[in-house]
Amino acid sequence: AVVSTQSTGLLFLDAHCEPTPGWLEPLLEPIALNRTTVTVPSLDDINWETLIYGGADTVWVIGGVNWLMNMLWSAIPEREMERRQREDPFPITGNLKTATMAGGLFAIDRQYFKELGEYDEGLGVWGGENMELSFKIWMCGGSMYMVPCSKVGHIFKPSHPYSFMGNEADEITRNYVRVARVWFDDELDFFFKIRPHFQSIDVGDISAGLAVRERLKCKSYRWFIKNIYPELPLESDLVAAGQFKNDDGHCMDTRGGDLQNAGLLYLGPCHTGSGRNANSHRFMMFTQDERLMGLNFCCDSGYSEALQFHGCHGQGGAQAFKYDPLTKQIRQRSGKCVTGSEEKKTVIMAECKEGDRSQRWNFEYTYF
Repeated sequence: AVVSTQSTGLLFLDAHCEPTPGWLEPLLEPIALNRTTVTVPSLDDINWETLIYGGADTVWVIGGVNWLMNMLWSAIPEREMERRQREDPFPITGNLKTATMAGGLFAIDRQYFKELGEYDEGLGVWGGENMELSFKIWMCGGSMYMVPCSKVGHIFKPSHPYSFMGNEADEITRNYVRVARVWFDDELDFFFKIRPHFQSIDVGDISAGLAVRERLKCKSYRWFIKNIYPELPLESDLVAAGQFKNDDGHCMDTRGGDLQNAGLLYLGPCHTGSGRNANSHRFMMFTQDERLMGLNFCCDSGYSEALQFHGCHGQGGAQAFKYDPLTKQIRQRSGKCVTGSEEKKTVIMAECKEGDRSQRWNFEYTYF
């Protein structure tokens, strides 16, 4: 379709979408003003069972990314609210810079899409194409905005209703690794530290993607993180990473709880050998700006006992932690320490006790 069209612009929409009245004009206007601008609509939820058109607060979020290349819905950062207030005559409904897109729903200038190399034809079926396109838009001189006034309903199904012609997880993983090998530069090593077995996956010929980077003089992935999505810490921003193991021999375990607000931080067995590749639930990060986090959200004590995951707000407080390399304790200003509770099978905040093995933490990777 892209090859055969004669239009100046391209619009991609999943088949399972329902645009609302007035959705198209605000999506096209930014592209008419700047051909290297890409726009994505604000998505509403259509119930996959009843087809009832509901709502989704994507007006108040932007697209982000984690180190496994999962697309995240992130709260609008203060810097973007200030930019919109400063630059847009109608800031409440103004367009929002978004680091990534959900995929399958965007508008772009046809010639610009061609200059970017279009979609990577080496990606299979589903997965990674939205990240690949997001990275090269930003890193190669373009920009991308979420348009709150362009409302499109989308059916979010719990599983893929089509065949991957093989193992679904393997195909998606291969796609992500392929994108990483083209776009992650010096940060590729950290990507492989999280899932070591990704390094041996055959991703095919990536010369076309590397040629696009060379031709367009694209910036680095480090530039992308520092300038477009600084919410994601680089390895150079860390104090420690990997499995966080206490002297009792237990590890912090997110069990996927860092994918949602108020998910608990659990205590579980540590991974060894091939088990290290099983999942990334035990991969934690401790940043120089005092955030203790999984791959998505930040640990937040709420100044109570349980450690929960919440969106990182960057304001310290209940999300600020300090590591003492002498005692190996992770402390908060409340005077309490991060403690592995064998009884509750969770990580909690408890009174700091010198020599308490459940409070003495050792890190897989250290940067201090």
